[in-house]
Amino acid sequence: MAFLAVCLVALIAVLGLVIDLGRAFTARGEAQRAADAAALAGASAFLEFDPAEAVEPARERALDFATRNLIRNDSIDPGEVTVQVLPDEEKVRVTVRRAGLATWFARIFGVETMAVSAQAAAVAASTGSAKCVKPFTIPDLWEDADNDVNGNRIWDEDEIWSYDPASGDRYQRFDTDASGETGFGSSFRDGSPDSRGYTYDNDYGRRVVLKHTDPQNSGIASFFQPWVIPGSNPGASDYRTNIATCNPLVIDLGTEYEVDNKTGDMVGPTIQGMEDLIAQDPDAYWDETTNSVQGSKYANWLDSPRVIIVPLYDPAAITDPGKTTITFNNFALFFIEEQATRRDPVTGRFLYYTEGVGGNAPGSGSLVKFLRLVE
Repeated sequence: MAFLAVCLVALIAVLGLVIDLGRAFTARGEAQRAADAAALAGASAFLEFDPAEAVEPARERALDFATRNLIRNDSIDPGEVTVQVLPDEEKVRVTVRRAGLATWFARIFGVETMAVSAQAAAVAASTGSAKCVKPFTIPDLWEDADNDVNGNRIWDEDEIWSYDPASGDRYQRFDTDASGETGFGSSFRDGSPDSRGYTYDNDYGRRVVLKHTDPQNSGIASFFQPWVIPGSNPGASDYRTNIATCNPLVIDLGTEYEVDNKTGDMVGPTIQGMEDLIAQDPDAYWDETTNSVQGSKYANWLDSPRVIIVPLYDPAAITDPGKTTITFNNFALFFIEEQATRRDPVTGRFLYYTEGVGGNAPGSGSLVKFLRLVE
């Protein structure tokens, strides 16, 4: 009986330690989920802002998401969260640590509290795939040596640009915002006013024509800029549907697509698709004062269906209308504006980064990113 009593005491002690360790493992799992969610939320700021400008939004988002979580049914306090933002790597690292987790049985041995901690890091990594791509495609911006009449480095409405390297035209896709880049998102046009006198940093908020009414202004004769997304019927019905809704087909950069560059103006299907799209968030509009969308029914206006993805191509890629093979080299995010009449062009506001899907495309685009945990 004495031996049995000793064994029972030891068994109860071990059982107590197992229960406390189980509670600690559960708490650590909850802390890890909180850290993972916070790191991904923080890194999402790099989908919307230039890395230097994303630091504070990233920090705020990470802290907000971390404190929405619980550890052992108690809310996580901001003091239990450490957020490190690394803009050069477009990375956010979050540590969640709770020091005063009470024990049940371990206090018999003088251990009254335990500490649990978890760490996670997420990055906004460049990728080469996106879905919900709209049936518009535009050339990336270049430096036009002979058609930029007023020298402001912007394709103004009264100018007809045509890419011709033999005339001194030059194109360099935006990548790291280094000197010499001309593509959308670069600082090449900073300080240059458009025809209305507005200036934009890294093109954020710049109005861009996504579908022309005069094909001469597209840079390619008879090309109004709509295209047939692979797998879609080339007729009006699918074109209209693809404007108004999300086409789930994943489009890859660096992949050759045989596309039908629509040579007709598609006036009727365009206005119908645009009306269907606008109706999903009818009061949203671009405000020049705040350089943002106002009036959206979505708490985060970036969730609006009117925020769309448009593929970009090298301006030398398409030289003739009709069926051709094209390789897109970037994606861009736009807020699409209301089309007042069927004869007006389709315009949008350039917004910077696009959220991709992380496909294994042979190429990647500097403006398309996806979030992933790396630690």
